Amino acid sequence: MTKPDHELNAQYGAMISPGARVAVPDEWMPAVHQAMQEFCDLPTEVRAFTIVIGILRDAEGDITFQIACARELVSDPGMKLIDDIIARASAATAELGVRN
Repeated sequence: MTKPDHELNAQYGAMISPGARVAVPDEWMPAVHQAMQEFCDLPTEVRAFTIVIGILRDAEGDITFQIACARELVSDPGMKLIDDIIARASAATAELGVRN
């Protein structure tokens, strides 16, 4: 289900773009909220240069976080933190078995 952008913006502020498209099953929303909170909790030197621009279900039925990041300003360990958040959300949604 596509969620109104303003709901996640109200909760997670500048961590998600006002125009972000969020189109995932309702069952996935707890994992989305967990991931968004983890993005908000990233160290400042990572969070300041990262924004979620979309959260979608891809063609294979997996969750996809579309991230805009100033890669040259985020360290490799910072990128690993982002990758780890996405991996946890992917694992959580995969456990639910909701597919296309």
